Amino acid sequence: MRNTYKYVRNELEDTYGFLKLQDKILEIMVDLDHFCQENGITYFLMGGSALGAMRHGGFIPWDDDLDIFMPYKDYMRFIELCKTKLDKKKYYLQVENTEELPYFYSKLRMNGTTYIEEVHRNRKNIHQGIFVDIMCLNNAAPEGYRRKAQYQYATLLRASAITHLPEYKATGKRAVALWIAKTFVNGGVKKHLLKVIRKYNNESTVDVAHVFGRAKFKNAYYPARLFTSQRYVPFEQVQLAVPNGVEEYLTLRYGPKYMEMPSEETKAEYQTHTYVWDTEKDYTEYLKD
Repeated sequence: MRNTYKYVRNELEDTYGFLKLQDKILEIMVDLDHFCQENGITYFLMGGSALGAMRHGGFIPWDDDLDIFMPYKDYMRFIELCKTKLDKKKYYLQVENTEELPYFYSKLRMNGTTYIEEVHRNRKNIHQGIFVDIMCLNNAAPEGYRRKAQYQYATLLRASAITHLPEYKATGKRAVALWIAKTFVNGGVKKHLLKVIRKYNNESTVDVAHVFGRAKFKNAYYPARLFTSQRYVPFEQVQLAVPNGVEEYLTLRYGPKYMEMPSEETKAEYQTHTYVWDTEKDYTEYLKD
């Protein structure tokens, strides 16, 4: 899995201050792509990373991370294969739904680097290297009350994942969801909710869903036919995989004008993730007392 080539874009102006970080993330993603190809695992660039590929030919210049989808069976197989095949000198797989990572996606982190998120800046017991987010693309419940339940259960699980973070502040509906999650979503309830959300992954469904992300209900469900195969497209100096129906997916996710450049005001409102990052120094250096 080890990739010896370093991706450096010295010819570009670092307008938003993320160029070196993005280059290191690209190194991780190229290694991840090789791993997936070698082991027959399907992945797709998703969300802003897919948008960046189609609109910018790479990273959105003001973006500080990279996200991919894996269909459920590929996702679970990837986690299992990493136990024996991952280059552990270079990488660490942070697995979902654990004490270290209570969220419902996984992270492939690079050792010897730093990417500390605002909400984790005081956590000294977890790996905080530069990463690629790996999201599970689940089969969707049928339309109607079961689909609404699938989405609402995921909302509760997302809320339960952040109840232990004192740095996370919420108001309005989010604050209510946090209170409900903290009060009622214990280990047994959490296990049941996740089982209901993923109960359709062993059957054929018309739609697929990404219910553990930021998308609102109407933007979180997509026709399964859009994800039947990969399509490799230019991404900076390399080629990475997007869904075969990437254009329709991006339209459903962001609207028909997704190829239009946002205003400077919209760019300024973009939510970045990193509190501090370093491509050469290990995160433990920043977490010392």
